[in-house]
Amino acid sequence: MLYVGNSTANGEYNTADLVQATVAVVHNFPARVTASAPVSPAHLLVAVEGGALYRYNVLTKESELVTELGAHVTGLSHDSFSGLVYASMSSLEVLAVEPFTGVFEVFATMPDKGRVAVSPSGKLYYVPAKYLQAQEGMIQKLGPAGGDLTGGRAGARRG
Repeated sequence: MLYVGNSTANGEYNTADLVQATVAVVHNFPARVTASAPVSPAHLLVAVEGGALYRYNVLTKESELVTELGAHVTGLSHDSFSGLVYASMSSLEVLAVEPFTGVFEVFATMPDKGRVAVSPSGKLYYVPAKYLQAQEGMIQKLGPAGGDLTGGRAGARRG
């Protein structure tokens, strides 16, 4: 099942069944959905306009406010190794968020508007907003000379 925000109205969270070609509203959030990421077999972390993060349970179809980030979230990416979710923010900060406690910290700063993504190798990458349409050379590494944010795994803590 695919989960999509705002496809029928702002704040509505929908399921899209690609085989049956159907869409159904499964939940209403208090504001426009700006990003989401799966964090467990039963949970999605959902960001809404303004920076609130909700944990949505796909089995019970209920959500719980996890934390308020204080700025608009432009993207979420889950690191399955560490369990952390990386939130790219309109403020250009990248926040590392624990999706079940809501504890977060500033992890890095993007050089310009864009999104972040955790790769299968565990590195955190930055994609500038101007390159979000597929084109050659669109992905840039974010961080110090080593290229990625951590010099290794995305879930590594900076000291």
